[in-house]
Amino acid sequence: MSKKLNIQKFYNDIKNITKLKYINQPTGAKNIISSPKLNIPGLELTGYWENFSANNIQIISEKELKYLFSISPMAIKSIFERMFSFHIPCIVFIEVNEIPPIIIEIADKYNIAVMNTHLKIMRFTKLVGSYLYKELAPRTVIHGGLVDVYGAGILLTGESGIGKSEIALDLVERGHRLVADDVVNIEKTDDRIIMGYGEELLQNTLEIRGLGIVNVRKAYGIRAVRARKRVEQHVELHRWDVNKEYERFGLQNEYSDILGIKVPFIKLPIYPGKNITVIIETIALRYLQKLYGEDSAQELQEKLLNKMKQKKNISKMNDERFEGDYE
Repeated sequence: MSKKLNIQKFYNDIKNITKLKYINQPTGAKNIISSPKLNIPGLELTGYWENFSANNIQIISEKELKYLFSISPMAIKSIFERMFSFHIPCIVFIEVNEIPPIIIEIADKYNIAVMNTHLKIMRFTKLVGSYLYKELAPRTVIHGGLVDVYGAGILLTGESGIGKSEIALDLVERGHRLVADDVVNIEKTDDRIIMGYGEELLQNTLEIRGLGIVNVRKAYGIRAVRARKRVEQHVELHRWDVNKEYERFGLQNEYSDILGIKVPFIKLPIYPGKNITVIIETIALRYLQKLYGEDSAQELQEKLLNKMKQKKNISKMNDERFEGDYE
């Protein structure tokens, strides 16, 4: 699920920091931007349109404009008739003093917004790219809690009433930080990164059944909360079932899929008296160890295999020593 972003909102949000000017406003104000990427047409200006990124905002810099001024007005008209026929979201001229009037005329004909800025192209693309990725990031909502434990973002899920909020509160008491409770908004900010944050109305609060709403920031201080955190580990809480088999060694890595990102996943059985908070801390520490190339389960397996190999070698040596000895 992604937001719909139209040209008017894009312009209103970004105009001050990018010094952007809307040349033919309100033309194309309702056009939808669906891609967070920007495109600088190069081969397209020479007539090659095979892989044209029509969903992207198009950028024309001084370099492209110099080329356009080197060709005939009819050629310019042909290029932009073709480009605008793809119904691009808008076109932005960067560090350009003069925009050929024919381009604006064709843009009006196809209902395409034309803008310009004198910001440096690298600065403009960085600011706009960051803004677009944030606005158009794929999003989802997960029922659960998100906590920052030793710097690792732990997503807690499980059936209603299983104790997610109580575990989060206990972690806060032990010096960790609350990000979200009950409703966790997740957005994909990169091909490898998903960020979690709480609902604005519920921010910094926990709902403890039998007690009510607890404002964590006011009760424990500003260091007990944070606004956003990368989701790095998913822990799903289950009530203990004697008929089920649970992971004992941790050699098998499991993952949950959240917005197309594989997140390390642990199914954690709980029962009264089990210290879940300490286990969550251990999960975070183990995750951090793995980031540094340390894996306790793998190390134990290697030790066991080496031990078995040593025993096999000793047994072989003994067999060879007594070979042919019949006393």
